[in-house]
Amino acid sequence: MFIKDEALRNAVARNLRTTPEELTPEMMTELIHLEVPDMEIESLEGLQYAENLEYLDASGNALQTLEPIKGLRNVLTLDVSSNQLRDIQALHGYRQLKKLNISRNNLYTMDISSIAGMLHLEVLDLKKAKIDSLEYIIHCKKLEQLNINTENGPFNYSLLGTLKHLKKLDMSGMRRFNIDDLTYLSNLESLNLSTNLMSDISPLLAMNNLHELNVSNCPYLKDYTILVQFPALRKLNMNFNTPNSFEFLKNLPKLEELSMEQTGFHDMRLLNHMPNLLVLNVSKNELHHTNDFYNVKNLEILKAEFCQLTHINFLKNAHKLESLDLFTNRIANIEVLKDDKNIVELNIGRNQVRNIDCLKDMKNLAILSLENNDVHDISPLKNLENLCIIDLYNNVINDLHPLEHLEYVSYLRLDHNAITDLTPLANLKYLRSLTLKANYITDVSPLKDLKLLEALRLDDNPIVDTSVLESMEFYDKFTD
Repeated sequence: MFIKDEALRNAVARNLRTTPEELTPEMMTELIHLEVPDMEIESLEGLQYAENLEYLDASGNALQTLEPIKGLRNVLTLDVSSNQLRDIQALHGYRQLKKLNISRNNLYTMDISSIAGMLHLEVLDLKKAKIDSLEYIIHCKKLEQLNINTENGPFNYSLLGTLKHLKKLDMSGMRRFNIDDLTYLSNLESLNLSTNLMSDISPLLAMNNLHELNVSNCPYLKDYTILVQFPALRKLNMNFNTPNSFEFLKNLPKLEELSMEQTGFHDMRLLNHMPNLLVLNVSKNELHHTNDFYNVKNLEILKAEFCQLTHINFLKNAHKLESLDLFTNRIANIEVLKDDKNIVELNIGRNQVRNIDCLKDMKNLAILSLENNDVHDISPLKNLENLCIIDLYNNVINDLHPLEHLEYVSYLRLDHNAITDLTPLANLKYLRSLTLKANYITDVSPLKDLKLLEALRLDDNPIVDTSVLESMEFYDKFTD
């Protein structure tokens, strides 16, 4: 076999629609796109014949060398992240490469000098990799996106100022106290500085094109008033920080996305000054003045978990919502959502909801979480044909007939209810995961023809006989 690694050989054969035994080196010229992540592949031997290969994802394997692919000159995208590479010398002639991911190769300190010859490189990911130097990237004049949060260092980051086309930079998790060396990166549009230790972001003031800024988990960053001086800022993530004041929010009218999870934020009125707000995360904050928060007309995504909310009346005009997450609050009434026809994902788990009539016209709904509520009647779900994931854990449901025609459901969680009859589930042919722990089920025969079922929980039910399920393909994986 010219492809020595069995997993790689089988994957290539599938890609070329042949058998491993029929594979020949000549057939390899037909290979253009190959994805073989997380297959425990130890060698790429055999891929040297794939001279027309343009895309290779071999991430999450056990590769120590790239030598077999050193002669390939058509590869434009290469992902060998999460391997055991000692170096990337085999890529010395890869002048054509546009995207390279060598992140999470941290078993050895890699010689990455080959990057100096990658004159057309546009995207480079070095996250959690051990590298010998950063100097080589100054030759990559076309570089637009760089993840530079390496496992080792520090390096001379001021050289990034020579990369005039650099638009997106990730320096998260580097625990840097000082970011003065970013002063000259005036063309950046997206910057990730999460999990660092700086207290001052004034070195970023030259970034007039900065569109997206992530400073989450930066505990020493207290003053955000400077953000008003970033004219292009549209996305801000400041999760897990504790600002001295949130008054600065009044002066950011152009913000479209704002994430403030667990920041000590309270006053929802401060968000009324952002007319273009599309995405908002205020989870794990005790929210006040919700009755005076009216800036919801353009909201598409709202996440407000663990906010001690007792009502959601402020969402009465939020008719553009596509994703709404209200997990763990004290909400009893969700009728205000009845006209929200665009919702695709809805999480109201761990609340006090009993009536779900307002869901009956949400035809786009695909993911629904209602666990730990007081729902008795699920008939409003019967015509929601796009539902594919449903979580009804710990309610008071006894009738599953409203689910019988929801053929695309693949995940269904029904533990801790009052279910006796599984007949309505018999035709859910795409069902892969079904949990029914702690109900009143005696007969499981309606499940016997669910060919794709991979996970099944039946604990704490008065079932007399499960032998009818023994012919199912994944029976040995089921938990009785």
